[in-house]
This record gives sequence, structure tokens and C-alpha cells, in this order.
Amino acid sequence: MIPRIYVVNFRFLPARPGWPNSGSMIRRCVAGAALAALLVACKGHGAAPAAPADGGDDAAPAVETVTGPGADADAPPPADAKKVIAIASPAPIFSATEYPPKDPEKAADDRKGVMRLGYVRNGESIPVKPDTIKKPNCPEGWWELLEGGFICGKFVTDDPNHPELANGKGMHPPLDDGPLPYRYGLNLTNGAPLYRRVPSKKEKAETEKGLLVGKAKPGDLAAKQQEAAAEDGTVPWYLQDHKGQRPQVTFDDIKGERGLIDMRMVKGFYLAIDREASGHGGKYWKTTSGEFAPAEHIIVHKAVTEFEGIDFTKEGEKRKLPLAWVLNPKAWKYKLDDDGKKAKRNDNVPRFTIVQLTGKKVVLENRTYWETEDGWWMKDVEGTVTKPGAAPPDLKPGEKWIDVNVTTQSLVAYEGDKAIYATIVSTGRHDDKDATKDHRTKTGSFSIREKHVAATMDDDSASDGPYSIQDVPWIMYFHGSIALHGAFWHSSFGHERSHGCVNLTPFDAKHLFGWVGPRLPTGWHGVRATDANPGTRVIVHE
Repeated sequence: MIPRIYVVNFRFLPARPGWPNSGSMIRRCVAGAALAALLVACKGHGAAPAAPADGGDDAAPAVETVTGPGADADAPPPADAKKVIAIASPAPIFSATEYPPKDPEKAADDRKGVMRLGYVRNGESIPVKPDTIKKPNCPEGWWELLEGGFICGKFVTDDPNHPELANGKGMHPPLDDGPLPYRYGLNLTNGAPLYRRVPSKKEKAETEKGLLVGKAKPGDLAAKQQEAAAEDGTVPWYLQDHKGQRPQVTFDDIKGERGLIDMRMVKGFYLAIDREASGHGGKYWKTTSGEFAPAEHIIVHKAVTEFEGIDFTKEGEKRKLPLAWVLNPKAWKYKLDDDGKKAKRNDNVPRFTIVQLTGKKVVLENRTYWETEDGWWMKDVEGTVTKPGAAPPDLKPGEKWIDVNVTTQSLVAYEGDKAIYATIVSTGRHDDKDATKDHRTKTGSFSIREKHVAATMDDDSASDGPYSIQDVPWIMYFHGSIALHGAFWHSSFGHERSHGCVNLTPFDAKHLFGWVGPRLPTGWHGVRATDANPGTRVIVHE
């Protein structure tokens, strides 16, 4: 099955509620997870009210056009600026008061350049000019955004009490007080239902009666299987014995068996949580896709920042390249003997300690030791070192660019020849013997094509079964479906882990997300690179 890939090229086609769909890309980029080797493809979902492919026969000939947001904001929009709130997900933003033509070659000359600039999601607000532009192709009127672009009034409202936002229908905007844009929950139960609405007590009892909640005792599974078989002679996939492995099922297999249920989740699926909801059937978590998960099957993820990269621009920061990160949980500080021929263990050093190096190294017994400014030596197998490549020859003065070294699993961000930020990453796992398992990150020179605050990644063609993580944070696509993005589900940074993407800690990903181009205007959820708002260059090398 071709993996489902969404959001990445702004083609807003119907899929699941709230998940943008891009539909055309097929390369997977999968990041490892802490539980059961959870795999995540660099793709996302979405849907919106269907946007017309063109303006229709009654479209007005005149087209209001803007260049879209620029790379630099002269000043943020005024705090008292008029705002509209998205009632659709996604609510597309265009470069003109028109919809992009389905076939640019057949479009009128004044519409050929119309493009999608980005989008907002349900509950997110954006500053606009006071009055709408009325046209037949959008009876509600086009709103012109203060930072460039137009959005049709059928996707947004200036009424905070709009029915689509009232009574818990509207979504909370992304969080801004921590490294993650949403709270996340991990599904613990094979077959846990993801409801389209809060069920009644009777409906909940009926749909969840066969589930094994919590730690099962010997014989519990067999008893549930017998109960299920006694009803209709079959045992559903979630009550079958998978021998401790992830079930080998497809998304079609886990579709809900009735209209109330969207899907039966596989253990290990992650949900992005919008808010708590309650009903006669108990407590539920409402997801950012507008569905409801029974709370007893979900454990809320606790966000932990184990380390932060080095921001060289921070006041008082004196560290500089080269730097090292300790990766081994049982690493040591080494001391060389008087003649420098042997290295001896001294004190332990915690994992993820960031170490200033002198640049001096020695090789003893086929192992490299790096000298630190504190006088001890780090063994190569217990850490990694920043080794950025040469700057691009055509680099402009002060131009932003990112260096990713897949050998040392390190990243350095630059402005011109000045290092701005450094951290460690997890890139694609390589396998020289089995091409089907070789997911090394492609090397070369790229540019960030688009950014998304968050988007869902899932696939059912992975060798170890289906996976799904709603709203993977801080996505920066730079080559096909390959992106820089945050990964909160593992802590293997400094080691290969993904199916091609460059995983960062959520903290580092958020920091870089705000620094790289294209610039994300105020309130937008996703933005596309343009000539006026270009993407930052990304150099990936060994």
C-alpha cells in the first residue's frame, strides 16, 4: 500500500476531519519511537470544506493580488488589529482573491499566478484588514491578511461566538508556553475506539466490552476470545494473540465497524490532545482532529527536555565550535598517562553533557580521544563531535543555512560563516546489506520548501505494523517528504533512528522552526516558501 502523505504541497483535498491532505508524495520518512520500535512517516493529514478548483463561470474578472508574506516582518501586526478565526481545517490562504486554477495552462492570464501561500486551522486567529472584498466566487467576502494573502470568509469568521466555535467545537490554538504545540497521549490498548462524538454509556459499554484494559492476567485474552467467538464465530484483530508484536493490520482493517467509531487504534498510536471532554460514559480526550478517545486507554505524555542545543547568540554564552555531546549513559572522563600512551577512566559524566573541545585528539588502541577544555578526554564511542562541512561557495553575506552531518549526527545553523546554533539529531538509519531497510537521509543541498506547526504522520506499510502520531511538531520539509522536525517519542539523539527525516528534540526543533525561512506569519499554521519568503538552505553530508 502506498503510504498516506498529507499537507506537504498544500492541495487541500478531503481526508479526515481537520487533517490537510497533499496526496501526491510517496517517499516515507519514518522516525523511531520509544515503545515497540514505533515508526513515524514524515507525512500528515487533513481536510477542509472543498475549495473550488476555479472561480466558476460567474467569477469576477478583476483579481486582487499580493506577493504574500515577506521574509522579514517590519513589525508585528498591531495588538488591536481586527482578527478572524478559522472554522475550517485547513482554511487555505491564497495569493489573490481567487482559487488556484486546476489547470494553469488553461487559465486566464490574470489567474495563472494564483497560488496557495499557507493555511490556518480551526480555532486559530489571524489579523486582517477591516473590510472584506466581495466577489461572486466567495459570497462571504475575501479577507486580506495584514501580512499578505487572502482567505475566503467561508473558512473563517469574525464572530468568536460562531456556532462552529461554540460548545467545545472550536479547537484551542497551539500552545506557546513550552517546547510542544499540543499535549500528547499514547494509546495503551489494541482496539481502543476513536469516537466521532462522545458516546452514551450504553454505546461505550457495547463498543468497549471486549477490550483488555491495563495489564492483562494469564488467561484473560483467551477468555475474551471465547466471548467474541461465541457471539458471531469470529475474533477481531485486537483480541488475537500477536505474540507481543504490533498487529499486522492495515488502516482498512482498523476502520470503525459502525458510524460512531472512526477507527480501532493500535497500541502505540499517539494522539494530539485538544481538551478534556466528559459524558455519561466517563472521561474522554478530545483530539486536535475533533475525535474522542476514552481516557482509560490513554496515558498523557509528560514532556521532558533532556538537553537543549547551544545558542551562540545568547547573552553570556562563551562556548564555541568544536563541541561534543556525551551519548553513552555510562560514559567516563578519561585521563592520559604521563607518556600519553594509555587512557584511564576517571569520573563518570552524565549523558547529554555538552563539552567544549580544544580541537586536539589522539588515537590509542584504535580509539580516538578528544581533549576537553576542562582537561579530561572523551572517548569517541561514548559521544559525538560537531563536524560541519565547508560553507556553500555561492553563500551570500549573512545568509542563513543549516549543516547536517549524518556521520556525527550533528547540526549547526549558520548566518554566513558565523555559527548560530548547534545540536545533535537523529537521521535515517542505514543498512548496507538490505536495501529495503536502508533509510539513510539523502545527502545534498536543499532548501526548506514549507513549514507546519504540526501535522499528522502515519502509515500501514511498515514492516512492524501500522503507526500513527497526530500532529508531529515543528515540521520543516526540505526534500520530498523528508523534513527537519521535533520528535518527543524517543531520546536517541546522536544516533541514527528515522526512515530519512532529521529528528530534533522538540526544544531544538521549535527554536530552529522560528529561525529558518520561510517566515511563518502571525497566526498561520503552515506556510509555503516563495520568492519573497524563501526557504533556508539545508546542506546534508557525511
